[in-house]
Amino acid sequence: MYTIDMEPLKVIVTTSRYPTPEMQTRAWQLAKRFRCPYETRFRKTMTAFLQKAETVYMVGKDGRDRLYEGNGNQPLFFHPSMAKIRVQRLMAGEVDSLISVAGLRSGDAFLDMTLGFGADSIVASYAVTTAGCVTAVEKSPYIAEVMARGLHCYQEDVEALNEAMRRISVVQNDHHAYLRSMPANSFDVVYFDPMFTHTHSHSAHIEPLRAFADAGTLHEAVLEEAKKVAKRAVVLKAERDSLLFERFQFDNVRKHRTVSYGTMHMGGGQKR
Repeated sequence: MYTIDMEPLKVIVTTSRYPTPEMQTRAWQLAKRFRCPYETRFRKTMTAFLQKAETVYMVGKDGRDRLYEGNGNQPLFFHPSMAKIRVQRLMAGEVDSLISVAGLRSGDAFLDMTLGFGADSIVASYAVTTAGCVTAVEKSPYIAEVMARGLHCYQEDVEALNEAMRRISVVQNDHHAYLRSMPANSFDVVYFDPMFTHTHSHSAHIEPLRAFADAGTLHEAVLEEAKKVAKRAVVLKAERDSLLFERFQFDNVRKHRTVSYGTMHMGGGQKR
């Protein structure tokens, strides 16, 4: 007798317990798109699934999908998080750091090159109103699907927030490839928020995202494409004392307690 050590599957798609027929259909469709197995849930635990695959994509009720992986982290799922408070503050006439730095106003086209949890895209979507547009790029097909589904389905008690979420267009692509495909001056503002190099206690909520996201940093070639695509500005958010601002010669760096924003003004369009 002998055993064969099988390589674990990369991804399995399943559902939450007691799925509706619509959830099962969608799970099967996602498995087909991801080119991975779909397994019915029955009474199996996530631990059992993770013994067979590195990642489990779970189709949840009311569009609340989750990503699980086997290192013990919490699952990744969509939640507007601080976006709700930020939008409410904007509604009350207060200033938001990103909106101020980027000079966003109604009618602008905003390109978020690092979707993550989507909070910045949501706030930008509120700021540019129905007259503008927000496109958010995410390399991971699994994160892109979880976030796109959440943005489309998640219900909050602030209708302006719900509307802002629904208006966001999520694109699953490598950010360099996407920028290369875009014509010059396609967006008013191009925005980057790379994954933090270090984890701080205040940012522990990003750990589930870190497990799945591409942690690549900003490169010269990507930035050059962004400068081509941006009509008015390229904005970078990074750790407060990040060397990226100096390395890429961002001007007008605004430092906050834990993060900083840097801006490259392209000269196209007038900032009001």
